[in-house]
Amino acid sequence: MIRRLLSLSLAAGALLTAGVASADEYEGYAVKGSRLTVVDMHMHTGEWELMTPGFHERLSERVPTGFKWSMGPVADWMLSAGTILSQMDSAGIYGGGLFALYSPHTTGNAPNEFVAEQVDEAEGRLWGFASIRVDDWNNQAEEQLAAFEQVFADHPGFIGIKLAHGHQQIRFDDERFYPIYEVSARLGKPMYLHTGTSPNPGTRYEPEYADPAYLEAAIRRYPQAIFILGHSGYDSKERALTYTDSAIRLARDYANVYMEPGALGATRAENLVDDYVQRVKAAGVLDKVIYGSDGVQFPGYLKQHLENYVAAMVRNDYTVAEMQQVLAGNFADVFAMTLPQPPAMPAEAGEITARAGDQP
Repeated sequence: MIRRLLSLSLAAGALLTAGVASADEYEGYAVKGSRLTVVDMHMHTGEWELMTPGFHERLSERVPTGFKWSMGPVADWMLSAGTILSQMDSAGIYGGGLFALYSPHTTGNAPNEFVAEQVDEAEGRLWGFASIRVDDWNNQAEEQLAAFEQVFADHPGFIGIKLAHGHQQIRFDDERFYPIYEVSARLGKPMYLHTGTSPNPGTRYEPEYADPAYLEAAIRRYPQAIFILGHSGYDSKERALTYTDSAIRLARDYANVYMEPGALGATRAENLVDDYVQRVKAAGVLDKVIYGSDGVQFPGYLKQHLENYVAAMVRNDYTVAEMQQVLAGNFADVFAMTLPQPPAMPAEAGEITARAGDQP
């Protein structure tokens, strides 16, 4: 999730001057003489007061003592729809998935209703992923499932489901939670599931909470439910691709399994991103990779992550068609969505640019 927030002055300098482009002004992401459509399916919102004390401490650890008071206003501003859209514009991203999450033992809560407000404010460029409370499941399962389904009835802007088993402290193979997968299958709402580990306080690190191989029984039982393996099994705590081969195997063997490389374009994963893009290409699963970043973590994160990930694809001889498939094509197929086609790039344009609205 969010790894760090900078001071208010730095954030303001980076983003307050950026305008929010309308969809019909989208000019795409320039690479190898072409303009590509980009969707970032993995972004977070929330409010400081809904985060846990442990997460407050982690976010504030690099902020000087005299400025810690500013963390609340900075976090709320950084996670607002307007700021997220500004980062998207700066990066050359057309649209994105915005995640709700209930993780009261780890990072805190980003309620469905709050996310719905942000999605509405974005006017079609952000799409919601609803989540569900599981912290008192034995007593409230039916009540929570009913409320969960109602979210999709009330808010057409929600296109998918977000679960984070390690954060929510539930095992991948715990059949008590299979009714959530049944809802996904019945409503046709693909699921994003955090796989791998997280450095956030309170997260479970055991393989049953991190290795997507433990999802295989559920994947077989619910073939109509789409499972998107978030982070592709990236072991963020150890900075290793510990469970990535499990994710690749499942994506290769099951038609209803996809992968997402969130955080693998981040600076802390710079020694892993080439290995990752090589593995998924060699395994023949590029049609199963849906781009996402795990933003927004600091000013400019969306742009930095996208540039790093695209640069890795270029270094490893991805064609333009393969890059477009990963950056937006697979998302459009899974979510049955029509995305804009950017205008053609002038012949004299440079090899790689990444800013929406800039003339190369």
